[in-house]
Amino acid sequence: MSRFFDAVRSGDVETMQALAEADPAVVSSRDERGIDAYMAARYARQTQAAEWLLCHGFVCDVFSAAVAGNAARLTELLSQDSSLAAGYSSDGWTALHLAAFFGSGSAAQALIAAGANVNARSRNAMQNTSLHAAAAGKSLELVRLLLANRADVNAIQEGGWTALHAAAQNGDTEMALLLISLGARVKAAANNGQTPLDLALTGGRAEMVNLLDAHGASD
Repeated sequence: MSRFFDAVRSGDVETMQALAEADPAVVSSRDERGIDAYMAARYARQTQAAEWLLCHGFVCDVFSAAVAGNAARLTELLSQDSSLAAGYSSDGWTALHLAAFFGSGSAAQALIAAGANVNARSRNAMQNTSLHAAAAGKSLELVRLLLANRADVNAIQEGGWTALHAAAQNGDTEMALLLISLGARVKAAANNGQTPLDLALTGGRAEMVNLLDAHGASD
């Protein structure tokens, strides 16, 4: 089994094919942490391996469907069991966290419609919300969707970081402006004392520095 996951994570589709021909069950297998092959491929940014799995018998659960942006599969699963919208993956994410990070807008909408809590925290070391995941994933669409559904714009994750910290670090001025317009604290300090302005300065994000300064970051 480990050979198959090694091939998935390295994007070795040829080896995946050979191992699946010898044992078709490997396509639906999980690693020692309970992560399925599709999620392993997406975490490793192996798009070709992920697409191969979808074309060779892999069946999405609620988490992999969220990552794949398969709203039809999500709707099917949620109609059978709406509690799946509040469930957690083996590595501590809700399906909404995963949809948010991977920028799957249609999946996120389906989950929210099914009652997913936009402010639910991950059950892992990050202890973050879907808004943090969307900001980290650099998805303005998902940040906008979550805020429109009452995500806490000033929620902090482990370490005291906010979504605005992520936007500032990434130099995403459009996202930062949206967050600020909805009440994000410009001077929010993480546990180590760093503010969004500190991250923008450290990263050489001149446009972001100007934006934050214009909203009182240096006052």
